[in-house]
Parts: sequence; structure tokens; C-alpha cells
Amino acid sequence: MAAATAAIALTGVGLTGATAWAADPTPPTQSYAVITAPAQIAVPASGTSIAPGVGYGFADDGVDGLPLPENAKLVIDASGLKGIATIKAENDQCTAVGAVVTCLDNGNLHGPFEPFTLSAVAGTKPGDTGTLRYEVTADKATPDTETSKVVIGSPKIQVAALPARSGLTPGQSVGYPVVLRNTGDLPTEQITVRLTGSPGVMFAGKHSNCLYLPGDFGRDDADVTCVFKTAIAPGATVGFSNPLEGSLGKDAFHTWTDITAEAVPASSGTDTGGTPGKGAALTLSPATGTDFADSHRVTYDADNAADFLAVGAVLVPGKKGSTHPLAFGLRNAGPAVVAHPDSKPVAYAEVTLPKGVVAKSVRVDEEPDDQASGDCYTYTGGKTSPFEPGHRRYLCPDTVSEESGDGQMYRFQVSYEKDLAAGAARGTVTVRPGDGIVLNDPDQSNDEAAITVGEASSSPSPSPSPSASGGTATPSPSASATVSVTSGGSGTSGTSGSMAATGAGFLPWLAAAAAAALGVGAIVFAMSRRRAE
Repeated sequence: MAAATAAIALTGVGLTGATAWAADPTPPTQSYAVITAPAQIAVPASGTSIAPGVGYGFADDGVDGLPLPENAKLVIDASGLKGIATIKAENDQCTAVGAVVTCLDNGNLHGPFEPFTLSAVAGTKPGDTGTLRYEVTADKATPDTETSKVVIGSPKIQVAALPARSGLTPGQSVGYPVVLRNTGDLPTEQITVRLTGSPGVMFAGKHSNCLYLPGDFGRDDADVTCVFKTAIAPGATVGFSNPLEGSLGKDAFHTWTDITAEAVPASSGTDTGGTPGKGAALTLSPATGTDFADSHRVTYDADNAADFLAVGAVLVPGKKGSTHPLAFGLRNAGPAVVAHPDSKPVAYAEVTLPKGVVAKSVRVDEEPDDQASGDCYTYTGGKTSPFEPGHRRYLCPDTVSEESGDGQMYRFQVSYEKDLAAGAARGTVTVRPGDGIVLNDPDQSNDEAAITVGEASSSPSPSPSPSASGGTATPSPSASATVSVTSGGSGTSGTSGSMAATGAGFLPWLAAAAAAALGVGAIVFAMSRRRAE
């Protein structure tokens, strides 16, 4: 049997039993049970039932030849909750007799999902406590026991909204004056507050009770969790004694920071990893705030711009029926980084192949990491649909975040429908901003690049300034997972039915339709990152 226990999903704060057995270096003579359960379970005083995450598994520390456990049984004893909470069996593997729930193994040798629920007894008060006991036994295995402390009521920490700021300068220092309120019915024992910044946000690393980590986009010091061992009474409002220090990077543009907070028991660990700050601890003091919620996002916009440019290509001359590779794309020439707050594409490359050239296939990157992985869409008559060979016009999504100097390349195999000599035909690649993305593009002359046959492309003439409204998209009833695009700008791409040129975003729900669109057809597609030389 495998050395590790079966993975069990848990709810509640803090776990007991999951690692206690690891301290004994003596090899076991038989498999042994390991119970995983919350160290403390909060039961709402309102009487609403909850389903704590409790389970078990078996371990053998990698010793070969040990027999598998048989007839495993989990017993949950709630007799220590008399007058506090009642227990009810929920899973089909479990039955209740009085205050005891017994769950028989179904052959998987791990605990059933949500085996029971707890609800407060009428008349209990916040702060009342009891003990829940567990035991796992099995033939050919060493048993295990564990307990959870059950508490009626709980603290609940919510965060206040912070005002958005604009007109900031790249490189400018900023602060985050976080305000918290205990909306629960018990005082807090300790609190964790987490701020996660988008590309362009950096935290200063000043406070010893805060742990600083790279953010979701992999940037250093873009994620911070601060721990406060502070008792905040129900209804009380406090805030950071001083705003948490941060700054906007030199490439900052439309930045955001997500703020969440959680009340956790004093017995729970709070080490989220990361590097502690080097200065004095951040503290809390009485404060005022509005619009309290479990989480808030605050936006800090810097005066910056991103020059997204199209990357064209040159096809070799060829005979009718011949097949050739084609690579085209887009690139962010900066200076700003661009990220989509809803994890949608920040831009699209609209490609129109030269006359007499059609796409035959397109390759997919199965493990794109932080790169774009979406398919290219067939784009006909202002509507998108899943990639289909035999067309000239396609729309290809970029990734959700594009650093200055980075870009995306798309690779087709194309087929010639007629003989093509050098200079015989010309196509285009045009950059389109994603939904809600405003680039402040400083050079719209490079938003379009040529796809030529047998000769290098010449620089295109500057495109007209786009409308501030950008394009809009509406569902098309005539095709599965398609959108109908109506241009809201005056930009041109040299093709009919073009969308707004670089400026405000377009295709408001194209990204939402992508999942359905990609499920149709097994066209192969690949995209590779491209960093500026």
C-alpha cells in the first residue's frame, strides 16, 4: 500500500492528527489509521447545520508486504456535545444511534465525504463549547483516535471598500489603509489579512508580522499576508494603524489589489510561506469604514501606455495545392504591462490570409503555463466560431497578462488554392484589444502588419484613431458558441466587417464562449511566447 494516506478534503480551521504519526521513525508492523479532522469546529448559533470535513486514511510508511486493512469503521461520538449541538448522519455509509454516528468502509479505505452534520441546540449561546471524538478501527491495522473542539458561534472578519485612485505615476509609492469589522458573534483570537496585487503592484516588505510572496502572476512582492493576534469584539471596527506600504512599478498601468481577511483560532498555524518584513510589526487601531464584505478589489491606475503591435510574415511562393507553415502574432512593445482583471485575453490577433491562401491546420500547446492556450476562431461575416480549415480570416486570443517586451506567436499550416508568385497577394494581421482593455496606444501605425508572398512587408500607413467606445459583441443565434461583432470604431484593417482598432476593448463575452467553442473539432493548435530581442 502507498506510504501516504489517501487525500481527504477538509473544512474548518486547523487539522489534527494528520501529521502526528510522522514523528515515529520505527517502521510499522502493520498499516495504521490516520484521522484528519478540524482542531476546532464553529457551529452557527442560529441553528443552521454544518458539515465538518472529517475523514481518515491508512499509511504503511512504504514498508512492503503489509496486508491491506479490512472492515474499516469510523465512529463519531457526539456525547460530549450534550446540550450544545446535535449530530445527524448524512452519508449513505453512515448510520446514527443516539449521539453516535458509525460509518462503514466501502472498500476505498478512506473516510466518506461529509459523514455527518452538526447544529446548535436551541438556547445555546455563542461561546458554549463541547468535544467531538473520533475513532477508526480496522482488521490488520492499528486504530487511531482524535478529537475536535466544538464552539457555538464564531468571529467573522470583513473588509471595507477602499476608494479607487487614478492619475498616479509609474514608480509612485502608494498605501493600502485596510479597515476590518468583526461581523460575527464571538471575539477574534487572531486575524489574517491578505493583499494580492496585479502586475505593476509591489509591496514594500516592511512589517515583521507580514509574509511577502510573489503574486499570482509570478512577480516578487506582489502578495502579502499579515497576522494580528488581536481580540476584536463583535461589531467592532479596526484598521491598519498605518496604510500598508507599496508602490507601482515603472511598468504599472491599470492595476488592482484584492483584499481578504479571516478570523482563525489561536491554535491554527498562519505560516503561508514567504519572507517576513524587516521592520516593526503592523498594528490595528479603531477605525471607520463602509461597504463591508468578505473581499474587495481596489484599483490604482497609473498614467501609462502599452504599444501593442502586429507581427506579420512572409510566405514562400508555391504551386496550387502546396502546403506551407505560417507564423504571425502580436507583441507588447510597452512601456506598460497589461493584465486583464477577469483573466480574459488582453488582446486578439485578427488575421486575414492573402487571397488564394487558406488555413489547413493550427497547432495547440497542451501545457501553456502562463501563455495563451486558446484556439484561433474562424471569423466570418463578423461572427466567430470554432476553428475550421479552409478559411482566410481568423481571430486568435492572447494570454491574460502581457509584459512589456513579450508577445504571442500563432502557427498555421496553410494551403495554396492557386499558384502564387512573389508579390501575388497580400494579407494582414491586426491587433485588437480585449474586452475592457484600454491601451492608450501611442503608435497605432504598427497595429497592422502584412502577410506577403515572397517579399518583406512594407510599413503600413497609420490607422485612424479609434472610437472611445470600441466594439461590442452579441450572441449569434445562428451558430454554436459564436458572437456577432459590431464595430464601434473607425479603425480599418483592410478587410470588410472589421472591428474597432486598438483602443477600448471589444468582444465582451467572446472569452466566455471560448470553452464551448474549443470543445468542437480536434484541430491542433500551438502558440509560443515571443520575447523582444
